[in-house]
Amino acid sequence: QLRFAGVLDNTIGARVTYLFVTVFLTGILFFQYNLFWKDGLRDVRNAAFRRSLNFLINILLVVFVSLILMIISSQFFDIAVARGYFIFYLFRNSGIAFIVMLVTYVLELADRSRQDKIKLLTFQSQNSEAELAALRSQIDPHFLFNSLTSLSGLIRSNGKEALEFVDHLTDTFRYILEKRAQKLVTVKDELHFLNAYNFMMKKRFADGFQVDLKIDESLHHRNIPQYALQIAVENAIKHNMVSAKSPLTIEIFNTENSLVIRNNIQKKKATPGFGVGLDNLTKRYLLICNQNVEIKKTDHYFEIYLPLL
Repeated sequence: QLRFAGVLDNTIGARVTYLFVTVFLTGILFFQYNLFWKDGLRDVRNAAFRRSLNFLINILLVVFVSLILMIISSQFFDIAVARGYFIFYLFRNSGIAFIVMLVTYVLELADRSRQDKIKLLTFQSQNSEAELAALRSQIDPHFLFNSLTSLSGLIRSNGKEALEFVDHLTDTFRYILEKRAQKLVTVKDELHFLNAYNFMMKKRFADGFQVDLKIDESLHHRNIPQYALQIAVENAIKHNMVSAKSPLTIEIFNTENSLVIRNNIQKKKATPGFGVGLDNLTKRYLLICNQNVEIKKTDHYFEIYLPLL
């Protein structure tokens, strides 16, 4: 009697182990198919037909695996009713297949959502790049027009200084061509460009135009959008009277994280323009780094704060 009980215990233990092992292996098989093997169905263009075919293959896998497990059980265990075991495996494997299909469907949804998000971010980035390029393209002809206007006036009054003006104009356009593909330039490079621009404005306005530069060298490696300082200076010239009797004084200095362009207010009558200037610079700051250009105005001074990047 004890011997019979021991044999029975061994048989039950073997069957329980067999059940656990087969559940594990069946789960792996269904995951393998639903995660990897079914990729071959992607060539089927009709989505409804593809889903139906995938469902049919899962059903066939359930039947095939159940049949194999029933045959193996019949060979190793004393089974009186093989049909009952087949039905048991059929229901069990159907449950496993359903859970696996549900899990893989959720994973596919998450992956699709991630890919859609990447596509959206890529599109937004491309759109921002295109908008930024359009804003930069506005500045080149605008700068050229203003420079040629200044040169025209200088040629009439002083031909020799006009030649010096052309030399510095050449330097400025060389800088524009070399840096035009860059979103940002160093403060050092922008100051070099600004010095050439200030020289031209000094030739144009003589004692009526004064610039006081006080920027710590430790900040020369920091970045700002191209033309940022020149646009701020040009804005001051555009909106204020410039004469030897009433000089336009522009101070350019730094705070901890910004460059400040301050000018005394000598407002002149409204002059026609092309709408290119601070608005353009503000939009570029927003596109590049999502930061704002701060503008402060008092009765005597106009200040522009350019964030250092």
